[in-house]
Amino acid sequence: MADLHILNGQDAGLCFELKEGANYIGRSPQNDIQIKDQTVSRRHLRILKKSGMYFLTDLESRNGTFVDGKCLIPGMEVEARKDVPVALGMTIIGIGGEACLQIRPFLDSVGLTKATGNNSGIFCVHKEKTNQKKLELVYKVNELLRRSLSKKETLELLLDIFFEVLVKVDRAAVVLIERGTHRIVQSVSKPKGDSDGTGFSEKIVARVLDERKPLIINDARKEERESELGATLDMEKITSVMCIPMMSFSDLVGVIYVDSKDKPYPFAQEDIFLFEDIAHRTAAFVLFEDLTEG
Repeated sequence: MADLHILNGQDAGLCFELKEGANYIGRSPQNDIQIKDQTVSRRHLRILKKSGMYFLTDLESRNGTFVDGKCLIPGMEVEARKDVPVALGMTIIGIGGEACLQIRPFLDSVGLTKATGNNSGIFCVHKEKTNQKKLELVYKVNELLRRSLSKKETLELLLDIFFEVLVKVDRAAVVLIERGTHRIVQSVSKPKGDSDGTGFSEKIVARVLDERKPLIINDARKEERESELGATLDMEKITSVMCIPMMSFSDLVGVIYVDSKDKPYPFAQEDIFLFEDIAHRTAAFVLFEDLTEG
């Protein structure tokens, strides 16, 4: 039975049996498994198969390895569950015989398995396709997080990327908190174009930090004004808002926040999945920056 399944991109549908011991995966044909994706490093990942268990080690890849949306620290070995997606660059793989059944519905929901064969992959799909735009967004974010910029510069440029994708939002912010508390230690916010005002709704940010769950409201007019959330949106004159917690494994480092004052329905439900992925990547960046600064 195949152990590894490639679930998107030009290699979608390929399956491989992992040998006991170390298996090397990357773009180079010298690996045990070759993945023909330009966002995958030549020698990207090692999978150690041991007594039916699988252990992953990122080999200092350029675009990182993400397990269930969380970035692996290069050189650190972690066990991989059989029901979670593993991302190498822009390629999604599943490990274990039941991987396709468990992971594919999730990928379908965010549009990452709609195009296959020669019509998929970040360098192959026409730019007007939704799938391509999503992959390009993650690729842009990944490239930005790898640049040698200050944390503040990086987060400001990240907001510009959000404005490119979410054309109806008026302002965006990244809010960082002190670990172990919800005390805000830094926020970077921008208005879009000539929009008035920066900032964010402190009440909505506090709610998302408390619940550790994404919040998306496409039309505040449909919220009960008597409710706490409806009252907040009405008082702050917010028509739509999306707020995503930034987490790396169990560490909560802040939120990504975007809203619109007068434009309803700027978000699709699948944007939550996409921005959760971006939030995980950004959280890993923030934690690394804090570690190196300290």
